[in-house]
Amino acid sequence: MNQVFNSISILSAFLFATGILYWFLDETIGRFKILKSKFEWHGLEIKDLCFLIVAAMLVLHYVSFYQPY
Repeated sequence: MNQVFNSISILSAFLFATGILYWFLDETIGRFKILKSKFEWHGLEIKDLCFLIVAAMLVLHYVSFYQPY
């Protein structure tokens, strides 16, 4: 049971950190007019998908998740 709780904790920490980094990228770099596109997929622009990938890669590269059990 501890393993399940630890996995849930790791997943939630990953999603939170990725969301914060995505929000930061979208509020700073995402404001440039050159990044606006006409193409949307279910409300997401290309820049949003790129920002999500960059944020996830940053979290995976700089944060080491470990399991104590």
